[in-house]
Amino acid sequence: SYHDFITWRRDDFSGVTINIQNGVRNTIGSTLQHSDNEKYYFFGGSTTWGMGVDDGNTYPSLFAQTTHKKVINFGETAYIARQSLAYLNNKIIREPMFDLSRAHVLFYDGVNDVLHRCRAENEGLGTVREKQIRDQLSSLTRSPPKYSFAATFNQLQEFLVAVARKLKVFDRQNAIDNGYDCASNPEKTEKIARTLVDTWQAASNLVERHGGKFTAVLQPVAYIGNPNTSYLDLTSTSRIGLRAQYEAVYPVIKTIAEKRGFHFVDLTDIYDGCNDCYIDLCHVGPQGNQILVSHLTKHLVND
Repeated sequence: SYHDFITWRRDDFSGVTINIQNGVRNTIGSTLQHSDNEKYYFFGGSTTWGMGVDDGNTYPSLFAQTTHKKVINFGETAYIARQSLAYLNNKIIREPMFDLSRAHVLFYDGVNDVLHRCRAENEGLGTVREKQIRDQLSSLTRSPPKYSFAATFNQLQEFLVAVARKLKVFDRQNAIDNGYDCASNPEKTEKIARTLVDTWQAASNLVERHGGKFTAVLQPVAYIGNPNTSYLDLTSTSRIGLRAQYEAVYPVIKTIAEKRGFHFVDLTDIYDGCNDCYIDLCHVGPQGNQILVSHLTKHLVND
């Protein structure tokens, strides 16, 4: 469903492999936490949400099962870092009982900021839906005046329903086949890398101001490093073009963060040599999530 500031969030759902309550996916094992009251809040896109695995094999669930800590998975499909920051702000503003003291907040980012923001039509901080929504607004306001801006304020619910019906489920294949321009546009590459680091810094300031700890992670992607991806179709012309975007942006993210003295965790090589970890360009199965958790525990959990 559509939501202001964060743009979309999944509706609640109850199923055999996937369960969502209040827009948050179920984390298996989180009730086994120690009595130290430490909490771990994970933010990110579909890799955090757990595309391709059941509730018990998302990396937040495996982290909870491994560490016996209280864990909440705030990930959502296709989120860029800026949406995660907006969602975190929403939680703080809307829920007075949302407590960040003794909380560890992790942003697991990189893939979507390149996949969506390097698209040729995306020029700013917009989500993958920005142009689509603008196009719908434009077409609706050209229609007879049922959806004019003046009438919109009196018919907001009807308007949003109309827009929602126009929006189709995000098609990753379609996104991959569309044009990208970061690799040929150093200025845009720098802008995307800089705003990701800026977003991480803003999230860190916010979390620490509320008594928590913040960790940013640059997430792995099949185009970076040396994972075994021979069983995946990553060598077609369109996918080679996408590879070039990650090869352009990821090094600049690292350079900007280093120059600013902003510490982040670089996990881009954790799947090197792994067989059958990736199920597509960025999502992994249970084996991959176990590897990820083994690295996260080293960085996040104090012995």
